[in-house]
Amino acid sequence: MKVVKGSIRCDRFLVPYRIYGDKPDTIVCISGAKQTMAVWRSFVKRFVPSFSVVVFDLPGTGRAEILSGAPQVTFEEQQQVLLDVIGDTAKTDKVVLAAASWGTILAAYIAAKYPTKIEKMILGSFGVSTNDTILELIHRGQSAFKTGDVENIAPLMIECFGQYIPESQKQQMISQFSNMDEKELLNFYEHCEFVKTSRDISKLINLREIEAKTLVICGEHDTILDHDGIRAAVTKIPNCVYKLVPDTGHFLHWEKPSILDTYSNFLHSTESA
Repeated sequence: MKVVKGSIRCDRFLVPYRIYGDKPDTIVCISGAKQTMAVWRSFVKRFVPSFSVVVFDLPGTGRAEILSGAPQVTFEEQQQVLLDVIGDTAKTDKVVLAAASWGTILAAYIAAKYPTKIEKMILGSFGVSTNDTILELIHRGQSAFKTGDVENIAPLMIECFGQYIPESQKQQMISQFSNMDEKELLNFYEHCEFVKTSRDISKLINLREIEAKTLVICGEHDTILDHDGIRAAVTKIPNCVYKLVPDTGHFLHWEKPSILDTYSNFLHSTESA
């Protein structure tokens, strides 16, 4: 497998990326909050025979560096990072976006604002609005941060929405949060503040402007998603199919690898959603 390793200077950030494969059609993967590019390992392995697959770390996560300024990374700055990654790595005029959790908000925003850039889009665990469960989780997590009890943040997350992931990945999440420095923790704290104040993405994104063929896929047992809100949102995306996966939580193909088959059927289909 051909692998290109590089980094992009995006204003005050240095963003690392990897391009796997050398096919002309490009998939750009956008991770959830505090998820590194490593979470796409099984996705890359599955799709690199047919696509060039791009993964990267958002500022404040993994190997990405904040070179100056505050640890907070604004929504606008994240948008520009995604645009820069697409611009520097895409082999054709249009790309496919594959996004998870928080990454779905970024993907949907870019697809609505720049519809000619995006051909297809997978929105996994599409967080269209914040429900009471995630607001309570944020409150408990921020309380742990303020009291210095940061080692309890990852176990709280696992208790709330990571119950179904393999034990090895639970331990990876606990280790990641235990090893975060103060800037990384502040970055996550500020991200949670933004989530609390952005309760409805229809105020951020005009979903009707999305032209990309779109798959919205969510787990039946995902406790932090507003499933009624998702069902309403998908009716606004013109070329969209919605799938609710039984016996699955927030982390989709981490929990149920067969979901990669659903992604594959969608990506290789030539029919309208």
